[in-house]
Amino acid sequence: MLNYRFKILFVLYFLIITTDYSGRIYAVNISKVKISGNDTAIAKEKLFFETNEIESSDQIIRQHLTDNFPIISEDEINKIILSKTIIRNNNQKGDSNVLSPASENIYKVKFEVPANYLVDTAKILWELNIPGFQSKLYQLYNGRQIYIDTWPNVVGKPSTKTYAGNYQAYRIRNWPFYKDPEPDKKDLPPTPPGPGNPLGLFVVHYDENSLRYFHGTNKNGLLKSKMRNLSHGCVRNDNDNIQKMKEFIIKKVVKSKDLSSWLNSRKTLIYNFEEADKFPVRITYKTYDMDSDNSGNYIILYKDIYNYSNTNNIDPKWNDPALITLTNKENLIADYRVRFGKDISDDALNIIVEYLINDGAPYEKYYVDDLKKKFIIQN
Repeated sequence: MLNYRFKILFVLYFLIITTDYSGRIYAVNISKVKISGNDTAIAKEKLFFETNEIESSDQIIRQHLTDNFPIISEDEINKIILSKTIIRNNNQKGDSNVLSPASENIYKVKFEVPANYLVDTAKILWELNIPGFQSKLYQLYNGRQIYIDTWPNVVGKPSTKTYAGNYQAYRIRNWPFYKDPEPDKKDLPPTPPGPGNPLGLFVVHYDENSLRYFHGTNKNGLLKSKMRNLSHGCVRNDNDNIQKMKEFIIKKVVKSKDLSSWLNSRKTLIYNFEEADKFPVRITYKTYDMDSDNSGNYIILYKDIYNYSNTNNIDPKWNDPALITLTNKENLIADYRVRFGKDISDDALNIIVEYLINDGAPYEKYYVDDLKKKFIIQN
């Protein structure tokens, strides 16, 4: 009988064709480590290219990754670049499948890429937390939800809220016109497409009822503000990020029609997704978060920007109340146990939670280890 506690290594080989750079990426083998019974590993594809300009190897890898998966994060790109190995290869005869550059000094550069970044078709979840002023991108891959990146956002003012709910992206617009929704500006002509347009250069529609959507901006600096509840209800994105999303949707999401002509287009274009192209959008309203980064586990509190602690302000016509979670003792304790486990006693956790609720500053990360030291709490 097999002992399922051991790892089983699978290695497969196949050939791919890719875009040429100063070097070329030639062949691939896939290495997959599978832990039987509890498999959380993602296959990695081992790629290599040959070049006589070794100084450009990082840029070649970066370009290959962003061409294949435009919304890949800088952190992930840097991890993949760190995986590279370089071998000097002066044997020009070598593999018959490899056409090496004509030079005496040829280098083979190998690097490993998680297979989810190399798929032909991708499905994502775009999840925004309104009072956190940021959205998280996840890839839905082989039954898993894989974190991709976090982007800053501007959301609706209290008078023109962004609403909480589960939606689907259903339409995209390129180089849109903009019509100001303010009643006193209804007679003004629409703002033409271009860098000065308040919608930016690309729009992703997700809510047909309230006419809220993700888009770029003509005020990129506002995305660096601490408080970003400033819009008419739509969700503004950094222009570089919305450009990445445009490329990603065109290259990886929409397969019902060839939209490659959109990539460098300055025309006003609209496309309604076929059912297979649609992807989920989740808008939540949660006034705290618990997560981890390179410095450890942390808790962060957000302001109740729409004053939903007064439940009369929650309009169920527009919001899904199940996606609204407010800061209170019960919620913080329950989420802590789910997210971080039972590393401290109930009494110690009560002390930390009461401190955060009574004295915690909004939009500041409180690292769990620092809180333990502050209150002399042992694991």
